[in-house]
Amino acid sequence: MKMPAFMCGSTVLLLLVAAAAHAQSPVAAPAPKNAQPATEASAIFKRWDKNGDSALSAAEFGAGWQEIQAANTLRNLHDNFVAKDVDGNGSLGASEYLKLDLVEKAGSSAPPMARFDADKSQTLDFKEYVVLVGALIKSRP
Repeated sequence: MKMPAFMCGSTVLLLLVAAAAHAQSPVAAPAPKNAQPATEASAIFKRWDKNGDSALSAAEFGAGWQEIQAANTLRNLHDNFVAKDVDGNGSLGASEYLKLDLVEKAGSSAPPMARFDADKSQTLDFKEYVVLVGALIKSRP
């Protein structure tokens, strides 16, 4: 399936460059300072073009856009994790856990931190934090 005209050529390139600028995960290395936006956009386009026909179908574009949204969500979660890590040790201790917005909103119905502490370190690392956020969001009324 060919892409609609409004999704062709420079429009796609601009969308991909914008998407690339926002798709950096918190653990990924930033793009090199000398990287060309067109080169980055071309790489993203190729990655999204699953059937290699040099066009993005609506399904390919949708899947790629979901990838960008997931990366943005992960980055936002990481930014929040870093902000809540008051002592800057790379993990959340019990007092930091209790100050998480979702935990405060859940109040006495908030699950104990130990439920998400997979490695039993008595702290939450970023991966454990992501699991916590997913569980608390799913349990919200």
